[in-house]
Amino acid sequence: MITLAFRPLHGESLVLVRGAYFRICADGTLRGPDNCITGVYADGIWEVACRQHRAFECGELVELRVTDCEGVQERLGPYDFVRASEGALFTRERCLGMHASRRFSDVPSVHWQEVAILQVTQPGARTRPG
Repeated sequence: MITLAFRPLHGESLVLVRGAYFRICADGTLRGPDNCITGVYADGIWEVACRQHRAFECGELVELRVTDCEGVQERLGPYDFVRASEGALFTRERCLGMHASRRFSDVPSVHWQEVAILQVTQPGARTRPG
């Protein structure tokens, strides 16, 4: 199971969401395995459990399956830490790419239509620095 920890916009507690995998879709929704909407991203904010969050983090070993605007899929990772913030996905060290338009994007980046966050199941998988 993957756990996503949503960072609140205000001084509230974290919201933890668990699932076998998650997808950030082109329409700004975050969906789990049953295709139900877990959260919605718009204007730099994740709306989850009727509250606003600035980001979510995953501190587990995951891979990303990304689909670009032309429908080409690629697997990235594995990573031991991923953060979704400001319309982009980051490791601890760098921006991997964007899942939404960013208002102030002075760093050129790859733009994806869809991002699946997948649990790494192969034992002994090497991690890329997160």
